[in-house]
Amino acid sequence: MSLFLTDISPSSAPPPSKHKLFSLAGRMARAHYICYTLGALIAVVFLLYLLGFAAMLMGSFGRTLYITSSVLLVYAFLPIFFTIMTIKRAHDFNRGGWLALLLFVPIINLCFWFIPGNPDANRYGAMTPEPSFGIKIAAVALPLILIGGYLATAGSVITSSNDVGPATGSDSSLQPYTP
Repeated sequence: MSLFLTDISPSSAPPPSKHKLFSLAGRMARAHYICYTLGALIAVVFLLYLLGFAAMLMGSFGRTLYITSSVLLVYAFLPIFFTIMTIKRAHDFNRGGWLALLLFVPIINLCFWFIPGNPDANRYGAMTPEPSFGIKIAAVALPLILIGGYLATAGSVITSSNDVGPATGSDSSLQPYTP
């Protein structure tokens, strides 16, 4: 046996640990990464939806509360949460957390969805546990729901009043403006 090779058999590897969501240590599998990040995004949108209804009932204080909570959720909670999840995802394929800076590159950040993790133990921890069937279904369904929702609303276009031509019917009482 060589001094440079270390044999990590499944029996000697440390057991996979549960996810500690706000810890930078450890690894995260692809399915968990997709579920946690998209689940957090959907939860924040739903929470802001509910806060919007509550803000309508509270008047001006509700508006202030809605603006404050939306700024905190969208500009503080989500970026910190996404960064933590992406660092753990980079750890899964044996890369450092600095790779999480790719979150700021619009399309390149999707690479974290497709790069497979290291199947063995690495310097960041034991192999990740096999995702359950429900997590696998959610990892496929959540992106499809978001893409479907985007495509469903992409056809709805708000037209300005300038796009509407003048009334041509004889029953219109509006006259065109002539200076």
